[in-house]
Amino acid sequence: MSGMNPQTSPASADNSTNSTRAYTTLGLAAGLGSFLGAGTILALSSTLALWRTGLGLNAAQVGAVSAVLTFAFAAGSFCGGFVAQRFGLVRLFNINAFLCAAALAACTLAPSFIVLAVGIGVAALAVGMDLPVSISVITHDVPDETLKGRLVSRTQVLWSAGILGPYVLALIVSPAGFLGARIVFSVITAVALFTAVWRVADPRIARLHREAVERESAARAASGTASDSATASARPMGMAEVLRSIDARTGRRYALLFAVLALFYVMWNLMANTINQFQTYLLVSQHASQMQAVFIGIVSAVLCVLGGVMYGRVPASGPWRARMFWLGAAAQVAAMAIMAAGGTMWSTAVAVVLFQFFGNFAGEMNAKVWTQETFPVAVSAEAQSLILGIGRIPCAFASLVLPSLLVPGVIDVALWAFVAVAALSGVFGGLVVRLTARRRADAARVGVLA
Repeated sequence: MSGMNPQTSPASADNSTNSTRAYTTLGLAAGLGSFLGAGTILALSSTLALWRTGLGLNAAQVGAVSAVLTFAFAAGSFCGGFVAQRFGLVRLFNINAFLCAAALAACTLAPSFIVLAVGIGVAALAVGMDLPVSISVITHDVPDETLKGRLVSRTQVLWSAGILGPYVLALIVSPAGFLGARIVFSVITAVALFTAVWRVADPRIARLHREAVERESAARAASGTASDSATASARPMGMAEVLRSIDARTGRRYALLFAVLALFYVMWNLMANTINQFQTYLLVSQHASQMQAVFIGIVSAVLCVLGGVMYGRVPASGPWRARMFWLGAAAQVAAMAIMAAGGTMWSTAVAVVLFQFFGNFAGEMNAKVWTQETFPVAVSAEAQSLILGIGRIPCAFASLVLPSLLVPGVIDVALWAFVAVAALSGVFGGLVVRLTARRRADAARVGVLA
């Protein structure tokens, strides 16, 4: 009879393997939302000059299209969690990519400024909402904490791939002129449509959604819902209630970690937004050719992907992620200092490469993982959405003034200011590391898995 133990039977091993594959599939389908987020931003930035020529846009219209994308992306990030809380997490997860595909298709065929601006606005709103929602779907559907952290980390790798893809594609189709811009958008549209169909048609993903709902129902039943009072106590708290409450595992208020996380992400994102949006502008202003600037962008994007893969392979439960954070934070301060002190094309290139590689160790990936590990699943989408939105809205306003600051006479002051921003990012991120380490230590002491 012992040979029939289901724990050791071949059927049980097959089921375990199939479950792992299903979770990996879910992680990829969710992570493609991050690819689309970065891809939409870079598809426009890498082809904006072509749209200007092809549609006969004036300078004000070019600026308006960029502003529409930035503000719509920030708005989507900010409200995605709230919409998911009321509309349904899985339902919004399934709809977002279809909305993005339709909007990007409109951009691909855009005959005028109005169609392009509306299309890019709707696409940015959709991918902005999808970032917190897709990450929270992983948290909701994956019960294993180690696998959950690994899959959330992989979404940032796909974000990095979304930066690299349009760069390479824009370089390949550049001889086609304005048609090249439409080709870039058509490829991103195809990825969005593929993602949308995959999310709703793959039976493995649908099964994971159902199993997550069943686990929630079983947990509510186990907590005792026979009476009205028991039912009320079993209801998950809203975001405002969670922020006012104290984490029973550590005795600390959720509001404290939320505030420090948000400050970390604001500082880091101001730095990252400047690098990602204006690195080509800075390099060209320092006498790099357009081809040199694009080549440096591609090299840094490849290193960004490699850094993300390296970070994602480090176990979340050990000490190495905290150590990698401190290494990444120091490297980013050094990168900003090199950029500020150098003032040449090559110093800027070195700074960009340093930042893009080490930003994976002490940046957005950390913010996403920390948020999902810390907040209850019921509000994780809203917490992620708020933190992403709070971090992106200042960047939208900064994008309006940065071009006027990155000019001779004031550029040195602006770049040294970003050294201070990098240092503050490290300080606030370090506080999160300390707080989450305390939480894990307390959880281990009472036998609870953090």
